[in-house]
Amino acid sequence: MQFYTDFTKAKFIRRINRFVMELLVDGAVIQAYVPNTGRMSEFQVADHPFFLVKSSGSKFSYKVISTLYQGNYVFLDTVKVNDIFDLLLKKGYLSRFFPDITFINREHSILNSRFDFHLRRADGNNSLVEVKSCTLIHNGIAMFPDAPTLRGQKHIRELQELAEKEYDCHVVFLIMNGSAERFFPNFHTDYEYGQAFLHASKVRFHALSLNLRNPISIDLRSIKDIPIEDNIPAENCFNRGNYLLLLENSLDFSQNIGKLGKQYFPGGYYIYVGSAMNSLDSRIKRHYSRRKKQHWHIDYIIPYRMSIIKSFPLRRSESIESKLAEGFETFADSFIPDFGSSDSVAPSHLFYFQDNPIHNRNFLDILMNAYTFTI
Repeated sequence: MQFYTDFTKAKFIRRINRFVMELLVDGAVIQAYVPNTGRMSEFQVADHPFFLVKSSGSKFSYKVISTLYQGNYVFLDTVKVNDIFDLLLKKGYLSRFFPDITFINREHSILNSRFDFHLRRADGNNSLVEVKSCTLIHNGIAMFPDAPTLRGQKHIRELQELAEKEYDCHVVFLIMNGSAERFFPNFHTDYEYGQAFLHASKVRFHALSLNLRNPISIDLRSIKDIPIEDNIPAENCFNRGNYLLLLENSLDFSQNIGKLGKQYFPGGYYIYVGSAMNSLDSRIKRHYSRRKKQHWHIDYIIPYRMSIIKSFPLRRSESIESKLAEGFETFADSFIPDFGSSDSVAPSHLFYFQDNPIHNRNFLDILMNAYTFTI
């Protein structure tokens, strides 16, 4: 299935907002419309390849439709995903899940939600289907969502309610990358979504992957049922684990850090590796507070001397704090010796970077490895 007649290759510069990306095309800087509101953090590295098509009827000349990640094309045009699912239904590629369909209605409203599909079967039974576009695939592991989704949480809860009233309810994660081997919900990024998934005992979940032949063509015949790893969220979707704090220091300064004494902190960016095996969310929240006792080393510098740009909870039943720190040590510009690492084999838990590491492939690989339990 070819969606467009031609495409243009571009290189990533920056994402201006959710809907606009700045890219380099044949030596010229252009702006393109992004039909995908997900974070897509793993793609946002300098010169990362994106594929564009000409866009008509828009203030932007181009639209971003796909990218390349870990050697596989990833389809990013979420506007087309329901059309793809509709076509898969009509061509019979999903008959093992939805047999003998006699009626297809899109955008069906019930309770307080509007679901993507209402299907009626020959036996008179009705199915409600919500389709989710999944573009986060790392090391063969697919996850959804890549950003918190109140709408997604609501859909699962209402489908569970309807399933308890004898409706046949489904959530289909359509994975637009043929490299996916397993799936589980991204409860690191959206804890409530993970909990909703775990408690939706009567909702049927499906993870289906599709191969892209090239940046603009999808092979519908490649549809594959991907195993859903229920045990991963069941064992790890709790308020405990590790976390990363991305910090910005606008000015050089020196500061007494408890028993470490006076330490020098050059201007730039820092990654702090922390652990909270009992109360992860409250620990992260505490770091943002100005009213607290100086108990840990990190309390001496945030949020007074450095600002928190972003926090990354990593929900796990076992700590990987030392592994994370060892990973950052390999590419950080420097680190503060013994900072936050009194109970760790790592030389530090605070790492310095001259440039923001959030667009550094090494940082993103460590983060994605942690998300996918491949570290």
